[in-house]
Amino acid sequence: MRVFQAIAVAALLATGAQAEEATFKPAACEEGQAVAFDDLAAAYSAILFGEYHGTTEMPEAFGNAVAQAAGNGRRIVVALEYPPDWQDDLDSVMAAPDEVAAMDAFATHHTSDGRTSDAMRNMLLQLRALKLAGADIHVIAADKRRERTVAEAEQAAALDLPDMVDRTLGQRDIDLALHSKAACEAIGCDLILLYAGNMHTRISVTKSSMLNSETGELTPFWTAPVGYVLTQFMPTGSVYLGHRGGIAINMIGNVQSAHAVKPVLPDFPVEDGKYYCSGMNTYFLSVGTILSSADTLAPPEDAN
Repeated sequence: MRVFQAIAVAALLATGAQAEEATFKPAACEEGQAVAFDDLAAAYSAILFGEYHGTTEMPEAFGNAVAQAAGNGRRIVVALEYPPDWQDDLDSVMAAPDEVAAMDAFATHHTSDGRTSDAMRNMLLQLRALKLAGADIHVIAADKRRERTVAEAEQAAALDLPDMVDRTLGQRDIDLALHSKAACEAIGCDLILLYAGNMHTRISVTKSSMLNSETGELTPFWTAPVGYVLTQFMPTGSVYLGHRGGIAINMIGNVQSAHAVKPVLPDFPVEDGKYYCSGMNTYFLSVGTILSSADTLAPPEDAN
């Protein structure tokens, strides 16, 4: 795995002491207009990065965004699409005395959709290096629990959502949002940076589907994504991580494999590594041509 150097992180943290006032207004941002990430971080209380699992470039792009936001002295909740019962091990990664110990603390966790790829593990090392360099970041496992607590169920039930939303099949989106919000409130954070699959980070109610792992059948339903839920409580922006094609490791049906993917780009021209307005409170960032990233720590036959 690539080792992230803490000295480089320290240099990023030294770039600023306080967040500056936004120099643009999100509502006035025209489609295709380039915008600085510092302006996004100043304008929003939550920024959601929608990624394509199983790539090398996308976790790195998110880690770089966290480093840039932390460089202005913000208190940041970094919300990841991991179940809450992984939290103790995430904490161990962040507090580990060295990188080997950090990876050992997370070595037993595996998913089949790319969320525990080598690139994701490298991103965790990057976040650990940020903390060691003095960044005020708090990394949380924000996904849904196997069983909601009574308080979580009450908070979810109290949400004012459109009637079309399936609160049962869409529980994951709701809980990702509420867990992130609760973590921010608990520490008085300045910014939530959340990293999850593209479907979860959208701003508007959208159609999704649930895969039956035994039959392979899809059940369609309407969900209130994380972005939609968080907009009810705070200024929220959504960044769609796109690419120029390449190879990714992901699930196709019930099978995990590396496969070629077509470019995902907006209608307007973009330069890799820059942010562009693509709609109301939505933005686009191309990470360039993508390469696949496997979970080399997973056992040969991963039961997860």
